[in-house]
Amino acid sequence: MSSLRPSPITPTVDFERDGVQHGFLRLPYSRDDSAWGSVMIPICVIRNGNGPSALLTGGNHGDEYEGPLALYDLARTLDPKQVSGTVIIVPAMNYPAFRAGTRTSPIDKGNLNRSFPGRPDGTVTEKIADYFQRELLPRTDIALDFHSGGKTLDFVPFCAAHIRPDKVLEAKGFAAVEAFSAPWSMKMLEIDAVGMFDTAAEEMGKLFITT
Repeated sequence: MSSLRPSPITPTVDFERDGVQHGFLRLPYSRDDSAWGSVMIPICVIRNGNGPSALLTGGNHGDEYEGPLALYDLARTLDPKQVSGTVIIVPAMNYPAFRAGTRTSPIDKGNLNRSFPGRPDGTVTEKIADYFQRELLPRTDIALDFHSGGKTLDFVPFCAAHIRPDKVLEAKGFAAVEAFSAPWSMKMLEIDAVGMFDTAAEEMGKLFITT
């Protein structure tokens, strides 16, 4: 992770403001059809006073549509009165891939879930990873990343947390999985952890659960 320069991504939302905000994470992206273009990643922030913070994400892989659909609906319907603290919703983390319906980005072929911690001066995918690593994950207490099978896998409806060296965090993660109440629950031992979003979160000491 580079600390030499700030992220080029700027949010159009205020993470400290109460209420519901719908906006974007604006990533400058100069290209043939738009010299001063941007990648606009949708984001919703729902805040009701002080309290814990949850980060809900989908579209880490762009061909996994179930998470984005569920999160777009949640962003539209969640009442701030049901929240004590902050809920940050990013329905499509890798928005270029989501728009294209592909696992990896059509811009740079980057797999966002193998790109952490990212780089602020890297590819589009690395810049997105860097923003989540340095700006969003530090704000959150628990992250829930919605995955599904995409075009190549069939997933059962499950929720999972990792087996972790810190058994207190492990127990909290498994409790969160039980609270999610999916038809299937899993305890996972990650065997391909390098560059993954969950690895980045857990190395910060965050709770992380996934579907």
